Amino acid sequence: MAADILLATSRPDVWNACLSVFGDRGYVVRRAVDMADCLAVVRSTAPRLVVLDLDLDPTALRRAVIDVLMINAAVHTAAVTNLEEEAFHDAMEGLGMLMSLPTSPGPHDVERLLDALEALELPNSPSA
Repeated sequence: MAADILLATSRPDVWNACLSVFGDRGYVVRRAVDMADCLAVVRSTAPRLVVLDLDLDPTALRRAVIDVLMINAAVHTAAVTNLEEEAFHDAMEGLGMLMSLPTSPGPHDVERLLDALEALELPNSPSA
């Protein structure tokens, strides 16, 4: 069964080179063009992951993630940002975001994202 990824982006062309990576790994990508559209899709389909690429400042991005989580706290989130890793962590602390992605994401970035997502759902190994 394919899992849904919601890509909320105002820059769909940037993602064209990455779409096949999602499909090759068994994911169906749905798109949203803005935050209102994103929240409507989260309400109606409960995607496994929401990727936010809407050119939001850190405060607006934090609010957007909270809005997603208020609808469904089980949805994983990631965001495209130009913040350095430490600044991103500080700005998004406590939200449980999966990761940040560079402003020009490529197939390798999507592979890392999906690896991180799939690692969350691996069964725990029995202790020795």
